[in-house]
Amino acid sequence: MCGTHPAGTDSGRCYGCAEASPGWAAALRPANGLAAALYVLLGLDAVLAAVVVAADVRSDVILGGLLDGSDDVGFDDLDAVISVTDAVNGLTLPLFLATVVVFVIWFHRIRRNADLLMPGGHRHSSGWAVGAWFTPVVGLWFPWQLTVDCWRASAPLDAEGRRRTPSEKVVALWWATWTGSLVVGRVASSMTRQFDPTLDDLASLRDAIRVETAGFALRLVAAVAAIMVVNRLTSMQQERRASTNPIAARAAQEARF
Repeated sequence: MCGTHPAGTDSGRCYGCAEASPGWAAALRPANGLAAALYVLLGLDAVLAAVVVAADVRSDVILGGLLDGSDDVGFDDLDAVISVTDAVNGLTLPLFLATVVVFVIWFHRIRRNADLLMPGGHRHSSGWAVGAWFTPVVGLWFPWQLTVDCWRASAPLDAEGRRRTPSEKVVALWWATWTGSLVVGRVASSMTRQFDPTLDDLASLRDAIRVETAGFALRLVAAVAAIMVVNRLTSMQQERRASTNPIAARAAQEARF
């Protein structure tokens, strides 16, 4: 046996260990602590996004009433809701920066671990695990490719010790909603900057708020999907490492998030 799997190769190891770097289990560094911090940060980001969505929906209703000439709502109601949105947006930036720092550190460790599990099976070098997030243009698809490569390299092993890649749908959902939120957010910011309050153009303001609502809704979904991606990647690598020891493997399964 090779850990919990049959040694099915000439090297005396299972297929998963045979394609990995020698001594990979000892060199692999678990990312559980970083993942736990990301659960908190991404969870807070999801909560703030939900608050903005709720406030924007309320603003849309108020603006609809103002445009229709309703006596049930007034500009004081609109100012109150916008003040809530502004307060939340003030918290969004520092939370976003903190999340980026922890996420990049976590991702770099995941990428290095994945390189141990499947050397040469990655489209980009480990340096891109950091640089890809801050490089214009390629930042739209390099991080996605890096994540997919790590996902496939970290895949659990079947009973014969062969990798069985799990569905990548949650990775696709995360990346699609995340990049979508960035694009829609920029459009909303542009529309807001072009709004001229002196013209009392409430219809344009309403359109901008609706676009902002869509952007934060995408951000909410992206935050939840990111938690799932972080959890799955971290647990897959931990389970691969634990599979070299039957007792540790059972403990990892019981401790799985």
